Amino acid sequence: MLTTWKRCGAFSLIELLCAMLIGSVIAGSCISILGGCIQSYEHSLAFTEARRRGEMVLQILRLPVENAGLGIPSSSEAFKSSLCIGKASLPAVNSWQGPVSISGNELRLVYAIPTSTVNEAPATETMPSEDRSIRLSALPQAGQVEAWSGVGPSKTRSWVVFAPSPCPFLVTALSNRTLSVRSASASWIPHNGTLHYLRGIRATALRFTGQEPAFYTEDMSTGSGLQERVLGIAGFKAEFEPTGRQLSIHVLSRGGKRHSGMVSPSVLPGWPGPVSSEDRHYVLAVTSWSCRIRNGGESL
Repeated sequence: MLTTWKRCGAFSLIELLCAMLIGSVIAGSCISILGGCIQSYEHSLAFTEARRRGEMVLQILRLPVENAGLGIPSSSEAFKSSLCIGKASLPAVNSWQGPVSISGNELRLVYAIPTSTVNEAPATETMPSEDRSIRLSALPQAGQVEAWSGVGPSKTRSWVVFAPSPCPFLVTALSNRTLSVRSASASWIPHNGTLHYLRGIRATALRFTGQEPAFYTEDMSTGSGLQERVLGIAGFKAEFEPTGRQLSIHVLSRGGKRHSGMVSPSVLPGWPGPVSSEDRHYVLAVTSWSCRIRNGGESL
């Protein structure tokens, strides 16, 4: 007796193979798109990190740059002579060429930190031959002003500025709110003139074998040497045009992940020079800032 098989609806082998092929293409496309999105997201994170590092460098320099040269002669000769009264020189910055100077890739700034303290005494003339005493509205912050010992070189903390006076003043004594000062040349301290602390800073980017490159600064009032401030700074360049008093700062920063292949070009917009082959393995960002140095003793 012959058995009659009921015909059932089913996919043929060819249909199954076609479905698998189409599914593989769709899955591959989805995986490719997902991988591209992840790669783009990682690149965006690395670029944001590199950009943040560059902005941190500019933020560190903002106060010194904006107050550079306040009450300080800008020409090299006048700058050096204003910080030397007899034996009371200021070796920390006396070899610099002015309140804004560049040595290689190192930026050097002599600037004034403003305070809320003012001169309550009438306008007072100053000179190098003898001290002049004035009355302050409040005591300077602890440790910010130190009277010169009277022997040998001075420290940065022994100098102050009273804008708009055209030169800095050496502090020879500080008792309560009475401040005794002298200047390298005949000058004056106006009534209600604001007290500023004289400070110096040098800034650069360095890289050492086996270490991540970083941005370093030295506060010249402490003598502590260069201190690491921001990691991942592959380059730092400053340019100063004395005639127009225009300062430009360029920071080349990189993300935290090193890629096996080169992911950045050899030339980046805004960076004055080629990028090293090692740095091209990182996502890079260039942060720039240009400003005019408005201060300068001779122009007042």
